[in-house]
Amino acid sequence: MKTPLVTLIAAASAFVMALPASAQEATPDYPAAYTSSVSRDEVRDATSQARAAGQIVDGERSHVASASGMPLTRAQVVAELGEARRLGLVTEGEQVAVATEAQLQSITSAGLRATSTAVAAKQ
Repeated sequence: MKTPLVTLIAAASAFVMALPASAQEATPDYPAAYTSSVSRDEVRDATSQARAAGQIVDGERSHVASASGMPLTRAQVVAELGEARRLGLVTEGEQVAVATEAQLQSITSAGLRATSTAVAAKQ
């Protein structure tokens, strides 16, 4: 007399043995070898030139673009932020708002107005 556990194990074994076997090849497909048209010396020279021009950053430093024009004053930044908020362009989370050309002009104008009122207040 077989116990129910032995019967269950025998049935499971028979089921597994009846499944079709599918084999996969163990070796992965590697990409074809790449042959460069540039010599090692040419790569080394181009790298040296790029590093001398400041196009390659070493270590943990980040490339920072050089500033152009006059920096904004605190009053300009506060005014531009306020205008961007008023226009609904300051979002939270993963929302993205893209300003139109007219909205960008409105933001810039708010900053310029803040600068002109700050200068007028000092006089």
